[in-house]
Amino acid sequence: MMHKFTSTRRFQASALALALAATVCFSSLVSADNRFTDVPEAHWAHDAIEYVVDEGLFAGTSETTFNPEGTMTRAMLWVVLARMDDANTNASSGEAWYQPGLDWAVENGISDGTNPNNNITREQFAAMLYRYAENAGEDITADTAELNKFIDTINISSYALQPLAWAVENGIVSGTSSDTISPAGNATRAQVATMLMRYDKAFNDDTQSDNPGGETTQPENPSASDDVDYTMKIALMNHNLSVGDKVVADVNTIPSTAKENLTYTFKSSDTSVVTVKAYSGNNFSCEISAVGPGTAIITATDSNGIEATLTVTVAGTSTSNPGTSDSDDYADVKDEIIELTNEVRAENGVGALTKSDLLMEIAQQRAEESAESESIEHFRPDGSYYSTIFEEYGLDRFEMQYVEILGWSTILDSDYIVDLWENSPGHFASMTGANKTLVGVGISVGEDGRYYFCQVFTDKD
Repeated sequence: MMHKFTSTRRFQASALALALAATVCFSSLVSADNRFTDVPEAHWAHDAIEYVVDEGLFAGTSETTFNPEGTMTRAMLWVVLARMDDANTNASSGEAWYQPGLDWAVENGISDGTNPNNNITREQFAAMLYRYAENAGEDITADTAELNKFIDTINISSYALQPLAWAVENGIVSGTSSDTISPAGNATRAQVATMLMRYDKAFNDDTQSDNPGGETTQPENPSASDDVDYTMKIALMNHNLSVGDKVVADVNTIPSTAKENLTYTFKSSDTSVVTVKAYSGNNFSCEISAVGPGTAIITATDSNGIEATLTVTVAGTSTSNPGTSDSDDYADVKDEIIELTNEVRAENGVGALTKSDLLMEIAQQRAEESAESESIEHFRPDGSYYSTIFEEYGLDRFEMQYVEILGWSTILDSDYIVDLWENSPGHFASMTGANKTLVGVGISVGEDGRYYFCQVFTDKD
């Protein structure tokens, strides 16, 4: 059977609803706005949940609840994507309820069809949606540098790097916080609803604007807003930011269909606190950058002249004059990082590291290189691997054990960065390597306002 992968609307009101159970729900669907007690209007995913329910893609877990924080299985996603492709998902007698979805997913290269009852992770979701988009003929090119803004990119499986970069670049995935993407975390029902809505809006021909960037001027006839019959709001998971944070907020309307043909302009009441611009991934979101401490109001104005506001509070120190640090900067923080690292080693039965002045210089240069490129990659600005730096300082890398770990944060906090490293398997292994005895630490600030950290471990200097 030939399956249709096109950009036309896939969500049909008559589509079968998916409940969070190994059954298919045939009951009539009611708007999330009127039905679900656990999805109030103030819920960050309210409009997305309303959207997928109204379009017949999801149903509640009961007559009055949606369970937004509940997880989804791989089988459930196969069935959802199959329905988006207009495939018949009715199981035959004696078949598992998800068998048609599994068959469709395998036939079309969406999934290998294994582990149907396992919870779907965020990176698995992105990979399947990426393959769906590829089969639909969408543009799936993406720059994996999009992921550098997340401190947990090291935890992304290799197969999911391009899909997640594509999802971030197109505004489908915006992270679980301003600097984490949680690739191995289970995708909740609310997250899946949000990501599917964003995909449909980004790639559905019927809903795309002639100006996808969302950059418009004020309407010539603002009085036209008197005729509209909808309300509008700006949705953001966390209104409390730290200096250096960059987050994406969505403009939502009630009903959700009202925004399909709208475009928006965005304004900050105080650009010394936050700046705002239209998000490049779609025509209904904005990118908010936290510049300095204080409170500011973000205003979105649509092409009908309707406005919505969002108050954002920023904590931290102004980054109006960021730059790379000298080697003596943050000396106390560097020593704290070494002390905390040695505590981790002691807890795991490994001897303490000795601070090396030479390695401190090397680590500082690597931190400055990271800040310059605004990325945490083990490659240097000239494209060479990081190990080439040892020769510059008179060390023979072929006669020594060595490793570096990198990270970035919007806050200068030794506990925070060491905790991140400790909870990442690869970084933890480097921190606790018994064949390393010396350590150096570097810290630098990039023009993006982020702190870039480097630790270098060796057995000689």
